[in-house]
Amino acid sequence: MQCPFCKTENIEGVDECQHCQQPLAFLSRPRASSPIEHSLIKDRIYKLGPRKPLTVAAQTPVGEVLRLMVARAVGCVMVTEGDQLVGIFTERDALVRLNVDVATQSHRPVSDFMTAAPETIAHDAPIAFALHKMDSGGYRHIPVLTDGKPSGVISVRDILRYIAEDLASRMV
Repeated sequence: MQCPFCKTENIEGVDECQHCQQPLAFLSRPRASSPIEHSLIKDRIYKLGPRKPLTVAAQTPVGEVLRLMVARAVGCVMVTEGDQLVGIFTERDALVRLNVDVATQSHRPVSDFMTAAPETIAHDAPIAFALHKMDSGGYRHIPVLTDGKPSGVISVRDILRYIAEDLASRMV
């Protein structure tokens, strides 16, 4: 990557020129190559309408959490201590970590089976950031934070719905 100020060649992705120390971060910003990519970069997470998260305390028995997830028809719960997010428990956690032992393990706290310190996304971050995190981490759900506190949850379906609606609006 060439510095536009002094023309020195720098390693791709550096934040400042190794020669003149001028900022170069602006050169690494993603550039949209299609209208959909432009929308994913421009539009923010709050445009997806994140659902209010279902929260449980870390010591809640996992059997109770599973019953709650079924009753509310949700694929994940946020595990909190006070108003701080400490983990996420998803359908995948139930399948992989509990599996056929669910009956004998249902009394144990959800914290034993949750994903601790999950990836999160700020409510005002670009949708593209969430898509990248979800893709690279293999997540189907990601907690949304407002001022560092859980305020919502989005899923891959929310992003697919957004893309489908964006495509449909362009065809009219």
